[in-house]
Amino acid sequence: MESKMSRPKQPDWLAELCQESSIHGMPYIARRDLHWAERLFWTFIILGSAYYAISSCLNQWYRFRDNPIVYEYEYLFGLRIFPFVGITLCPRYHDETEIPRLINQTWGVDPSEDKEKAVYYRKFLLAINGLRYSTLETLEPFENDTTLDNVNYLNILLTLQKKVIAVKIPPELAPIITEVGLCQTSSQLNRYGNPYGKLETQDMEPMKQCGYLSNCITSLKPINSIVAPIFMYLHDVEEMMLPDDMRTPSFDAKDIESKDLDIMLHTTSAESEVRNLPVAYRKCRFSDENNLQYYSPYHPSLCRLECRIKWALSLCNCKPYFYVAAPEVPICTVSGMLCLARSKWLERPCDCYPSCREETFTIFKVSDQTGGDDNYSGERFERTLIINLQISRMGINRRVVFSTDQLIMSFGGAIGLFLGASFMTIYGVVYFFLTFIAYTCKNRFCKRFFF
Repeated sequence: MESKMSRPKQPDWLAELCQESSIHGMPYIARRDLHWAERLFWTFIILGSAYYAISSCLNQWYRFRDNPIVYEYEYLFGLRIFPFVGITLCPRYHDETEIPRLINQTWGVDPSEDKEKAVYYRKFLLAINGLRYSTLETLEPFENDTTLDNVNYLNILLTLQKKVIAVKIPPELAPIITEVGLCQTSSQLNRYGNPYGKLETQDMEPMKQCGYLSNCITSLKPINSIVAPIFMYLHDVEEMMLPDDMRTPSFDAKDIESKDLDIMLHTTSAESEVRNLPVAYRKCRFSDENNLQYYSPYHPSLCRLECRIKWALSLCNCKPYFYVAAPEVPICTVSGMLCLARSKWLERPCDCYPSCREETFTIFKVSDQTGGDDNYSGERFERTLIINLQISRMGINRRVVFSTDQLIMSFGGAIGLFLGASFMTIYGVVYFFLTFIAYTCKNRFCKRFFF
């Protein structure tokens, strides 16, 4: 029998760790010639230093996670070029002469023979023509009518508003279906609202560029032979129009009045180092950092539209007709849109980050343009919307004040200050721990398991 004296002596791992470590005070814990009280004192000193080092590292981590970016005002370079403001005009109009033909074509009802049904279907057509994303509950009188299930809503809108939408006046704008109905827009993303059923960019005049030395004025002339109230939305030309959004100023252009609007452009830029931060920490996205399923590239407006499509699918298994994207998704019938209204789908939160580089606009002056005295009646033929864009002298810049490398250096500084440790010290502790595991496995568990 092997004697106990011939067995290999177990190393004192704690003593070896204390002696080999470069952490201040660790060698004193392993010295047997010191009084136990002194060794206990050094133990408390090291534990306290470790506590403050960890606490300091956590504080630096929270700072990096929550506030790695500051916003500062800076003068904009005088020769910098900006795109002109995006414009979306939404007329409140319907062609009364198209209603009888549309009723006969869609439901086979002759208004001259069946006036009761004609009145009913007329109310439905007008309800669809004036429907907004926030007024879906207005369809309640038509909830149980199965004859309305296979109706092409976009065809109804295009027919009723053909005189103001189909004709490209003004030529800078293209037809688009939005959350507030059929409109005309200068948005470069108009393919995602193409009312003709295809995700294709429509023909329109090139986007106007503006600078400090250029005259940034445009003049829009809606169809002057038609008196129709127009609601105007101003937005980034690289975005889709979002009604009731803080970054989308709107203006009621009424029906026959001419207006002169002064618009102020405010810019937000970002340093190149912002890209090195995680999206969750910088709280913004660049356009090429797309995470959307139905849209590309990334824009906050597209993110919100996709969010609402997905909420609609999860709540009622369909999407409203004013979302052209995701063509494979079923369109809501009247009952589906009422399901969305009753589910309060607009109150569901959307986790959409703003763009790291963006332009916002504010209306700071509105002037009336008149052509004569109170008896003058030519406004409807001279109706003009003049938009004068002015660029702010200063803009907001996103600047990194706490980057990843600064976080690592702050960790090293805190650990070095309180413990006197470094990267090599941590590496040595990890190496020592792995050696201990390997030695224990070899002499106990592994030997017993295999032999």
